Amino acid sequence: MKNIKYLTILGLIVFSFNLNAQTGKIKKGEKSYEEYSYSECINKFEGISDKTYAINKKLAESYYKTADYKNAEKYYSEIANSSESTSEDVYNYASVLAVNEKYPEYEQWMDKFSALEKEDKRAKLHIQNKGMYNFLLKDKEQFKIKNIDVNTKQEDFGTAYYLDKVVFASSRSGAKLIKRIWNWNKLAFLDLYIADNKKSELGNPKKFKRTFNKKFHEGPASYTEDGNFSAFTRNNYEGKSKDGIVKLKIFTSEKENKKWKKPIPMHFNSSEYSVGHPSLTADGKKMYFASDMPGGYGGVDIYVVERTEDGEWGTPKNLGSKINTEGNEMFPFIQEKEGMLFYSSNGLTGLGGLDIFLTYVSGNSFSLPKNLGIPINSSHDDFALILDKEMKRGFFSSNREEGKGDDDIYSFKVLKPFTRNVILKGTAKDTKGKILANTDVSLFNLNGDLIKKVSSDENGNYEFDVEQNKEYKLEGEKLKYITDIEEVDTNTDELVIIKDLALEKLPNFTLLCNVSDNKTNKPISGVNVSIIDNNKNLTKTDNTLSDGNFLIKLLDSKLNDNLNYTFSLTKDGYAPKTVSYSELLDHIGEYRYDIKMNKIEIGEDLGEILEINPIYFDLDKSYIRSDAKDELNHIVNIMNKYPNMVIELSSHTDCRQTTIYNRKLSDRRAKESANYIKRRITKPSRIYGTGYGESRLINNCPCEGGKGAGLNCTEEQHQQNRRTEFKIIRK
Repeated sequence: MKNIKYLTILGLIVFSFNLNAQTGKIKKGEKSYEEYSYSECINKFEGISDKTYAINKKLAESYYKTADYKNAEKYYSEIANSSESTSEDVYNYASVLAVNEKYPEYEQWMDKFSALEKEDKRAKLHIQNKGMYNFLLKDKEQFKIKNIDVNTKQEDFGTAYYLDKVVFASSRSGAKLIKRIWNWNKLAFLDLYIADNKKSELGNPKKFKRTFNKKFHEGPASYTEDGNFSAFTRNNYEGKSKDGIVKLKIFTSEKENKKWKKPIPMHFNSSEYSVGHPSLTADGKKMYFASDMPGGYGGVDIYVVERTEDGEWGTPKNLGSKINTEGNEMFPFIQEKEGMLFYSSNGLTGLGGLDIFLTYVSGNSFSLPKNLGIPINSSHDDFALILDKEMKRGFFSSNREEGKGDDDIYSFKVLKPFTRNVILKGTAKDTKGKILANTDVSLFNLNGDLIKKVSSDENGNYEFDVEQNKEYKLEGEKLKYITDIEEVDTNTDELVIIKDLALEKLPNFTLLCNVSDNKTNKPISGVNVSIIDNNKNLTKTDNTLSDGNFLIKLLDSKLNDNLNYTFSLTKDGYAPKTVSYSELLDHIGEYRYDIKMNKIEIGEDLGEILEINPIYFDLDKSYIRSDAKDELNHIVNIMNKYPNMVIELSSHTDCRQTTIYNRKLSDRRAKESANYIKRRITKPSRIYGTGYGESRLINNCPCEGGKGAGLNCTEEQHQQNRRTEFKIIRK
């Protein structure tokens, strides 16, 4: 009993000691996290046996900040699957999956985030751009990149053109007696360096002027074209914010008598939010920058501020929701020659981390941001791109795994010119002007290839980012409405092209015809269709859409009407085809008819795949009926397209006359058929034939028995026998 008592007391002591040790580690871990000592935070929190949601969250963020994405994924998974998880936890887990190039899993978790945050721009962009990573991972061979020799194991990033040289930020060790360390990554504080611009390399890097480099972070920077004015990022030396964080500020400096004057802080700097990453226009009258100041869209946004004639800076303007998201947008660079603004974002659809985007600026308008794809972008952070005046070369920064250090500078060469994009947008309405939300709007090139498909929003609006000086086709589709097709020409200097869609409500009766490949069953777009209404003797033409459909509106039709159409179809690469269609309208709604076409393969016998239908005659007549003319014209077109083609025809009768009479009647039918074609083709001798009377009946009509033969045949059976058939002898 005494031993048991001692063991119990010892157990309580050990438990109390472990509890106190755990509490101590938590306090130290919390302090390290608040001081941005993420490595120390990880060290303390990993020693906790029973980790809470809050601890797992800090561990996930700490691993992410220190670029240990494998462990970051582990802890983001823990918190995203926790009962305490938030929508932002789900988004962060999806984000780290993208960084680790687990794109299918990334899309699954973005689906969950989108369901939780339907109005979040990141969610909307995900829904609109599913599978986009497949496109971004295809090298368009527009850029050739190189990790430059000047990089170190520390941070090297944020290049800026300065006269004929390049300035960049780096945490490489200097010659200071006291080395100051930034807690985030235990690397030295950033200073500005200047190097020779050797196009694809930077040479002879040296510390920039003392005016700019102080005891904490400096950089990135920007300079006017004449090199006499500078804007750069610096830590707020004057104090921390209310939550204990040292924010970033932008300072400017002018050169006077070849010397830089004392830097001046921008009037909109604050100890409560950061401003940084300035990019000046060539004349210094505008500056783009990044900030998390109040009133933005979330995270860090891109702003622009203008300088007045007296040298004062105005009020910053947010670039708006087209550029900014609930994520982070930063590192802007303005290339004025073509109005190009490059910046980085982790809120727009990308490959993971920060991706570099391009938008075109015209006044206060911006084109939809375009992801530059690989090799500029990767699954890690890619940022701070600059481009020379000739738009041939530039630099950007990245912390991708194949680099030399934390952040590295990469040079790039432009192999293909940038294509200027414009905004194509409009509103989907019905023909009476009513807004049509959730209308499917598809964008096609002139070859009929689908480029992108979106749905109109609650106000009927849609928008695409398209290349300038090209032609496109728009299709607006909605259930119970007729598809509207509009052609668009982007050969314009305008940044925005407006093209509205007007969809007509479907009538009570419609005939939807679908044309597809006979072997693959895939729809065939762009088929030219001649539509003959045999009841009204009317002819019109149409073209099949991307889904192979063409629609006939039966506006004047009513129940129990009979439809009677003939369709002649042509498309390059396919055998022409003529078909007949008849139907009784026994219900209100849509009627469907499927048509198959044969593709002409290289080396294939044309005679085996060309479809030439028989033509038919009235009882005891040999004249060419109007419905027969369409098929004969079809044959004429084929024979003119293939000038060596030879066709043999054979004409026939039913069995309601004597054998001799029917032979003469079929000869007249053969002659009329052949002469119709001969008058319209080259080398008329290529068409010939004869009449066979009633000797080649094609059905089971009871025609045997002499007088009275055929009395028990149906009129339809007789009609099938009163025909001329065609056979291709040589192509």
